[in-house]
Amino acid sequence: MRPCIAIVVPRCHARLVGGAEALAWQYAQLLAVDHEVEVLTSTAFDYTKWENDLDAGVEQRDGITIRRFTVARGRTPYFHALHRIMLDAFEKFEAPSASGQPRRYGWPEALEEEFIRAQGPNCPELSTHLTKHGEDYAAVFFLPYLYPLVLDGIRSLAHRRWALIPALHDEPPAYLLTFAQMARAAPRILWNTEAERRLGARIWNVDAGNVVAMTVATERVEPAVEARPYLLYCGRIDVSKGCALLLEGFEAFKAAHPDSDLELVLTGNDVLGVGKRKDVRYLGFVEEQRKSELMAGALAFVQPSPYESLSIVLLEAMAQGTPAIVNGQCEVLVDHVEASGSGLVFRGTPELVEAIRR
Repeated sequence: MRPCIAIVVPRCHARLVGGAEALAWQYAQLLAVDHEVEVLTSTAFDYTKWENDLDAGVEQRDGITIRRFTVARGRTPYFHALHRIMLDAFEKFEAPSASGQPRRYGWPEALEEEFIRAQGPNCPELSTHLTKHGEDYAAVFFLPYLYPLVLDGIRSLAHRRWALIPALHDEPPAYLLTFAQMARAAPRILWNTEAERRLGARIWNVDAGNVVAMTVATERVEPAVEARPYLLYCGRIDVSKGCALLLEGFEAFKAAHPDSDLELVLTGNDVLGVGKRKDVRYLGFVEEQRKSELMAGALAFVQPSPYESLSIVLLEAMAQGTPAIVNGQCEVLVDHVEASGSGLVFRGTPELVEAIRR
């Protein structure tokens, strides 16, 4: 009988486009070549609420077992109140401390735990499963670092055959001491990029682990033939992904260049609510082949997110030979552009407008 490996991730569904979910599924597919693989996850589909959108139980997909566990506590307005408190505190220590040590909120342990639990998803049945059956797994992978489902799962294991795949971003929750302690306790850490590893060293004081690159489809496709030249963004259309900045910058460009026939094409889950905007085309979810064709045909692929540990879609677009326009606030994205020599970096709306013009 082949050894069994578990992968713990908050969401798993074929229609999800999130980076952590795609990364978890790729690990599952690669490991399934030589192992039995079980994905342990929640019944949630929408990360903004963490409700029980899917049925609890077991299903099979591509030879991989998916075990879904009920969400006992999702996300409520209470979390957003705590998050505002965190953001207010974060603004006061954005600059590195004089000692060179990472900043901390100084919150009591109980308050840190309460914040983590309030953001959800909390799945005590998943933790119970690991307590009862953890020894059945040759290894357990947990990702990303951010959620109570991961923290509780790690605490439920009696053995040390586990690894953390942080998918770490330079974001306010990452500075909680609880997460730094979790990372330091990890027997193994798997980073997506060198930039992410450097970030872990800066804010968690973790100088360990391996960079394990995610595979990206590199087969070139025929470019999409659209009626007008276009910029492309693919992924979750959300404020946290920099999409409000992207729309603002594009509208500023069009105002400065009213004769330009350039379009902005968006694909993915529209959390922001794009609505009807002049010269902006929202295509919804598209099949992988169509996405690749759009990438190949774009004048540039724009990745406005300030928080990325890899950015799969950016690498996919680069693999199609498409130049990139990326947010300079994200060290990972800057590394990609500098290493490839195939894009522009912007910081703020004026530089985004100039990058689009070029």
